[in-house]
Amino acid sequence: MFLAPLFLLGLLAIGMPIWLHRVARANPVRYPFPSLMLLEPSQTERTAHRTLRYWLLLLLRILLIAALTLAFAGPLWRKDDGNVLAASTRLHAIVLDASLSMQYGERWRDAIDAVESVLARLRTSDQVMLVRASGRRMDIVQEPLPAREVGTLRARLTTLTPGRERLDFGAVMSSAEQWLRTPRPPVVLHFVSDFQRTGSPLRFADLEPPAGAQLVIHDVSGDTRDNVYIDRMTLSEGDTRVLHVAVRSTSSEPQRREVVLSIDGKEHARRSVQLPAWTPTQQVQVRGEGGVFALSDAIEPQERTGAEAVERVVVFDELALAPGAHRIEARLEPNDALVDDDHYYAVIEHADPQALLLTANADADEAVYFAAAIGALNAPRVRIVRESAGSFAPDRRLEDYAIVVVPDIFSLSSRMAARLEAYLTAGGTLLATLGPGSSNAAHPLLPSWRMEKPRARLERIGAVDASHPVLREAAEWHGVRIFRQRIVHLADDDRVLIAHSDGTPLLVERALGAGRMLVMTAPIDRQWNDLAIHPVFVQFIAQATQYLIGRDSSVASVAVGTPVTTGLTQEMGGQIFDPNGKRVLELAAIANAERLLPSEIGFYEIRRAHGTRWLAVNTDRRESDLEPLSADYLARWQALRQRPARPEHSAAPSTAERSERQSLGPSILWIAALLLLAELILANRHLAVRREVRP
Repeated sequence: MFLAPLFLLGLLAIGMPIWLHRVARANPVRYPFPSLMLLEPSQTERTAHRTLRYWLLLLLRILLIAALTLAFAGPLWRKDDGNVLAASTRLHAIVLDASLSMQYGERWRDAIDAVESVLARLRTSDQVMLVRASGRRMDIVQEPLPAREVGTLRARLTTLTPGRERLDFGAVMSSAEQWLRTPRPPVVLHFVSDFQRTGSPLRFADLEPPAGAQLVIHDVSGDTRDNVYIDRMTLSEGDTRVLHVAVRSTSSEPQRREVVLSIDGKEHARRSVQLPAWTPTQQVQVRGEGGVFALSDAIEPQERTGAEAVERVVVFDELALAPGAHRIEARLEPNDALVDDDHYYAVIEHADPQALLLTANADADEAVYFAAAIGALNAPRVRIVRESAGSFAPDRRLEDYAIVVVPDIFSLSSRMAARLEAYLTAGGTLLATLGPGSSNAAHPLLPSWRMEKPRARLERIGAVDASHPVLREAAEWHGVRIFRQRIVHLADDDRVLIAHSDGTPLLVERALGAGRMLVMTAPIDRQWNDLAIHPVFVQFIAQATQYLIGRDSSVASVAVGTPVTTGLTQEMGGQIFDPNGKRVLELAAIANAERLLPSEIGFYEIRRAHGTRWLAVNTDRRESDLEPLSADYLARWQALRQRPARPEHSAAPSTAERSERQSLGPSILWIAALLLLAELILANRHLAVRREVRP
C-alpha cells in the first residue's frame, strides 16, 4: 500500500532514458581527399545502426527514476513480527510475586512451575509478558512478545530470584494500567503468589482488576506455614540498659531456639527461649469490608496465642553501652526455612547522654533542684555535669552535651549567650527559666520577646496543652500557685504550652535554627511560686529532658525498600556501603544520593565529611506471617466486578495494523540520492564524444 499511489504514474518516465539510449549514435569519421572536382556528384544514402548502448548507465537512470517515484508515492511497510493482533489474540500478563515470603520452602519453585504451565497453554496467536512484583516496584522482565518466541521469556525467567520486600496486592492491581499500556488486546492477568493475609489492602475495592482484564489466580502457598522469627527489639521504658527481644512462632510444634545478641560485631550474650505450639484457638470473627477476619484473645500475660502467633520476650540486661552509636544484632539459632527474618538489626544512638547544668553558683538551691529532677530519669540515664556559668572554659565544647539546662538565662554573660546561640542554631537543645533578677531588656536568645516588670499577684494555672509529651499529667498543674507574675509578649511562631488564668504564658516552646528550647517565664523560686514542692516539678523536668534529648535513647531501624534520607550532598561528598561492604553509589551519582532505597538487610554505612552514620535495615515483619488469604476471599477477589474496557484499550485488527505501518519514503529517497551520485560519476566517464573506428 502507498500513501500517495498517484505518484506511481511517474514510472512512465522510465521510457525516456531507454529512448535516449536507443537513438544515440556516434558521429561518422571523415577522411581527407585531395580533390572532388573530377567526381560526379551523387546522392549519398546513410543508414544509422541504432542499438542500446551503455547498459550500466541506462540501468542507473532507470533505478533513479523508479526510486524517486516510489519515494513520493510513500510505500507502507508492516512489520510481521507477531505484534499484529488478530481477532482471537489475547495478552497473557504474568505477575510473579517476588516478596520475602516466596523464599519459604518450595514456594518459589512452585511459582516457576505455575508460570511454565501458563506458557505451555499459549496459543500461536497469543502474546505474553512477565512482570516481577516486589515492594512498590513492578519490574517488566519481558515486554509483550508473540507466543512463538516464548523461549526468550523462559531464559529470563531462570534468572529471577525472590527479594526481601513486602508486596501489597492492591498496589499490583492499581499500577496494572500503567505497565499494561495501551492500546492492547484483551488481557488475561495471571497472578502467581502465596497470597499472604498481610498483603491484602485496607480497601477491598483496591483489588479491582484493570479495565478489560480477566484475573486468574495461581496460589502456591502450600500447606506448611511454620515459622519462627524475631519480631522487634526495644529498650526498656524504665532502664535504657535493658533490651527486650520479642520472638514469635507460628509453628504447630513446640520450638526451642537460642537468641544470640551481638554488639558492634562481637557476641555479647545468649539466651534460650521455649516457644509452645501455635494453635489458632479462641478466635473472634470480625466482618469487615474485605471479608471475615479472625482476631485473638490473650490467654496468658506472658504469651499471645491465636490467629497471629505465639510470642515470648527475651531480656538482655546490663548492656553498659558507651555514648555513641552502636550496632545491635539479634539472631536465632538454628535457622528455619525463612532465614532472613531470623535476624534483627538495630542502631542505638547515645545510650548515656550528658546534660550540662549552668548556674551562677553550682551549689545554689535551683542547681540542686534541677540536678535531682534530671537524675530521677532512667530512660535514658543522663549524666549531669554541674558548672558555674562564669567558670565554664571557652575551649570546652557545648556540642558534647545532649542538653543544656539554665535555671536563670539572664545570669549568663553575653559571650556565653552567644555560644549558646551557636549551639542551638546547630541543633542543640535548651531548658531554661527567666530568673528573678532578669531585666526588661531583650536577651540574645529571645530577641523578639518583650517583657514587662514583674507584679505581685496571686494566680492559678489556666490552660495546659495536654497533647504535648512534656505535659502528660496536665491535671496536677492546676494545683500550682503563682505569687508573682511576669507578663511576656511572644513572637508569632512561639508555642504556649502552659498559660496563667489570665492567658499570659508560663511555659513556651521556641525554635532557634535547628535547635529547640523550652523556657519558663518564671523562676523556680518560693517567692514566685510553689512549683518546687509539687511532685509535678520532678516529673516535668524529667519529661522535658527526655523530650529535648529525644533520639538519644531509641532503637532505630527501617524496613527494606523504605526511602531514607542520607544527608549526602554534592558539596559535602561521602559514600554509602551496603551490608556486604560494596559501594552503593558510583562517584558520579553522589550528587543525587540524598535518598537511599535499601534493598539488603543488615547495616549500611554512610560515610560523610563530619562522621559515619549506621543504618539498620530489616525485613518487613508482615512478610513473616505466612497465613494465606481464605479461599472465600480469593473467590470474591477473582469474581470482583471488572471495569469495562475503554475504546482505546480494545485494539481491533485494523487499528493494530495501522499502528504497525511505516512509510518507506524517506529511506527510498536516500537510496535515490546515492543512485544520482553514481549516475553522475558514470556519465562523466562514458558520455564523451567518441569517433567510430573503421573495422
